[in-house]
Amino acid sequence: MSAPIVSLASLFVVSLATCLVPGPNNFMLMRLGMRRGRSAALAAGVGTTLSCIVWCVAAALGLAAALAAAPWLYKALRIGGGLYLMWFAWSLCRSQPVSPDAAQATPGRSWPADVWQGFAINMTNPKSVLFFASIFSAYVGPGTPLWMHAAAVAVVCVVCFAWQVAMAYLFSARRAVAAYGRAQRPLDVLASLLMGGFGVSLIVLE
Repeated sequence: MSAPIVSLASLFVVSLATCLVPGPNNFMLMRLGMRRGRSAALAAGVGTTLSCIVWCVAAALGLAAALAAAPWLYKALRIGGGLYLMWFAWSLCRSQPVSPDAAQATPGRSWPADVWQGFAINMTNPKSVLFFASIFSAYVGPGTPLWMHAAAVAVVCVVCFAWQVAMAYLFSARRAVAAYGRAQRPLDVLASLLMGGFGVSLIVLE
């Protein structure tokens, strides 16, 4: 097996492992799927994938070098991301319990709004910054052939989108929706605390 194929295979494994680690994206998709149904979760998944493309382009243009040369930029990204996650956590905490059937039957936000939410959450996700500034940047360095750049972007985006679709289908299933209906408020509070914790850690921890 050639070295480029092995390299892309390792990127696939690392990308999948990164998706598996609990974080803001996963909690957002879980809640959207259980509270508002598959369509809303899929829309957020599309937004998350679009943000992966943006991060891929940033990494190809020298994200790691830019962050190393301008530490203030990384700090600004952390603070901005932390504030956004804290605002999102506050919104979750204030949301009122509703019947899952009623929530899915009642028109909510527009599809573009759900796409934007997925995009914004992933752009402020600390896992994304670390992954694309360190691991992914190694696959799109100056000495890497252009076809490898394209292949690396394709691998990451396909893994990202496949994971979002799987999460959307899994957590909008009838059993998941029923479970959410029985424990809606505690789950919303837990999701809010986790999101808020992620946001505070971005601002406080170095």
